[in-house]
Amino acid sequence: MKNNDHISRTQLMTMVWAGLLAPAAELLPSLTLPAAGKGAWLAPLAAAPLTLVSGWLLGRLSGGRGLAFAFCERLGRAGGNLLLIIYIVWAELLLAIRLRACAQRLLASGYRDGSLIFFLAALALMALWMGTGRLAPFARAAQLFLVVLLGTAAVVLVLSLGQVKAEHLLPLWSGDVPGILRSALPAFGVVGWGGWAAFLTGSLEGQKEKRNWHWLFWGLGGMALLTLAQAVILGNLGPRLAAGLDSPFFALAKSVGVEGAFQRVESVVSALWTFSDLTMAALLLFSIRAMARTAIPRLRERGLAAGALAVAAVGALAGFSDGAAAERWSREVLPWGHIILTLGIPLLLCLSDAFVKKDTGGPDIVVGGSEGGEDIV
Repeated sequence: MKNNDHISRTQLMTMVWAGLLAPAAELLPSLTLPAAGKGAWLAPLAAAPLTLVSGWLLGRLSGGRGLAFAFCERLGRAGGNLLLIIYIVWAELLLAIRLRACAQRLLASGYRDGSLIFFLAALALMALWMGTGRLAPFARAAQLFLVVLLGTAAVVLVLSLGQVKAEHLLPLWSGDVPGILRSALPAFGVVGWGGWAAFLTGSLEGQKEKRNWHWLFWGLGGMALLTLAQAVILGNLGPRLAAGLDSPFFALAKSVGVEGAFQRVESVVSALWTFSDLTMAALLLFSIRAMARTAIPRLRERGLAAGALAVAAVGALAGFSDGAAAERWSREVLPWGHIILTLGIPLLLCLSDAFVKKDTGGPDIVVGGSEGGEDIV
């Protein structure tokens, strides 16, 4: 990034949660129902400790220079670049699935006269515009997107409160606790989409004295809001019906209406939820730029981002021509990949740091260069 292209920690967290709302709306609570049953609405709360630990590990590793630099600092140039390639490939996969899921949702919710290719192309062009520019303007836009998304979700959930049935949520007994705890893993796997923001911490500026407070506030606050949302969704639909739906939140939106004002809002909700898809797509593009900049310092970032987006768009059509394939990957593969990449690997690197410092007094790494352009030997 340019030296003046800085964002605050608050802006970084708004980017994370604005981007997370799309996969969360698509996958929860249906992803956690098999393990937790009636208690699936508590899965985000059960996943909160994992979320906080992951955020702490990623923040500790990345420091103020970004996670990509941390990989090369700890593993050397060759090892760090190899790990970065794995993360870049995974980010490409996420980008392809996000574009495919958004286009499919728009096509299925009131825009059936359109074409999947048209929606994919339109989304790719908007993501290209957002993801190849400067980070700071995008961060400000993400703040606005989050306000719009939370307002939209609040309207849907508040209008659904009258249909909540307590028997869909309670009672819960001690025998339900193991299932709720098991559901924490898939719930965290959904939240793991936001872990890619750790590659952008090199662009953070200010608010250092509130660093830990930001992780705690946004982590716990976000998971608490997700828990409340799951309670309303399950309270309306019930565990059995919700388990049979692809996206319970959007199914709930179909039943929302205000007599004399509007009867059905699912098309509006799906359209506004595109803000979340675009935020996540741009976040992934910025993370790819950060990783590539660390691996190949003289690389043209914007050209790389455009190429990465083109590959993802082609992959969304060719690799996931069947919408069911993209959905299977989202439900069965991506959550476990996120657990490994945003929790498992950071944990191993932090543990290795502890052993290295204990045995040698510090890692055998020489870092030199000016700020923003460090060289790793």
